[in-house]
Amino acid sequence: MRRRLPFGAAFICALVLGFAPAAPAHGAEDNGGAVAPATTEDDTPFPFEIGGPFALVDHTGTPRTDADFGDNYMLVFFGYASCDGICPVGLQRMAAALDRLGAAGARVQPLFITVDPANDTPAAIASYVAAIHPRLIGLTGSVDRLDRVAKAYRVRARPIARTADGRVIISHGTYIYLMGPGGTFLTLLPPILDAETMAATIRRYLL
Repeated sequence: MRRRLPFGAAFICALVLGFAPAAPAHGAEDNGGAVAPATTEDDTPFPFEIGGPFALVDHTGTPRTDADFGDNYMLVFFGYASCDGICPVGLQRMAAALDRLGAAGARVQPLFITVDPANDTPAAIASYVAAIHPRLIGLTGSVDRLDRVAKAYRVRARPIARTADGRVIISHGTYIYLMGPGGTFLTLLPPILDAETMAATIRRYLL
């Protein structure tokens, strides 16, 4: 669903999309080739849609769809359990921001969507998400279904190397997506934001 953003929010997103590193490192963002949208003071909307329906499986093995979270806000992060780069940083700051929201945080559902279905089975990601936040839901599924979700969020994930012990290194999206009720895209949150700033930004969107 397309969302008309205030100039400030759209400008931030343009900066985030426009200044991604050219050569992604371990677990780094390459934006899927997305081009920074032009922004003006007349409240120009994004020229493309972000987000969409999904049908995946959570870390308990329970089928989950986007409709399960339709009445809530969502914080969506793409990554993989064996990532030792930006994934733990982004997820931990997302979790800390959620805690700082206090009671209002109950309206925000954090989601971790894997980009490594070959290794991130429900059992494999169960302990991973539990160590980050008790409310974090890990989602996995078939390659086809995860590819469709990644494409909807304009995340391009691809293996780029292996570690010395054989673990795959995946280049993938790193931004945190704040989605409103009904799956409406609201804004992007860089994973390097401190938790207090991230919480304050989320709070401004809570109605």
